[in-house]
Amino acid sequence: MASATWKTHNAFHVQLLKPYRDSNAIFSGRQPSPPPPVLIHEEPEYEVESVLGHRRRQNGTMELLIHWKGYDPSEDSWVSESEIDHARRPLRDYL
Repeated sequence: MASATWKTHNAFHVQLLKPYRDSNAIFSGRQPSPPPPVLIHEEPEYEVESVLGHRRRQNGTMELLIHWKGYDPSEDSWVSESEIDHARRPLRDYL
């Protein structure tokens, strides 16, 4: 279908071909894609690598600054303590 609309041939002269080069060598500074979330009870869950800080909101709830495993530090986020009940070990390490 593409060749009918683009009016091109599906055969190329060998001189137009180039050897394969690994894209990791070309883009060595590129960060790998972060891991997808794990589904637990049909809900996406991200793995906590470490707790970086904490703060108490005006309403009294405790929030933790979380670094997510496999993600760039720019993705760190504040999460209420009750939302990360699956991450007791990183929380113990922080305290």
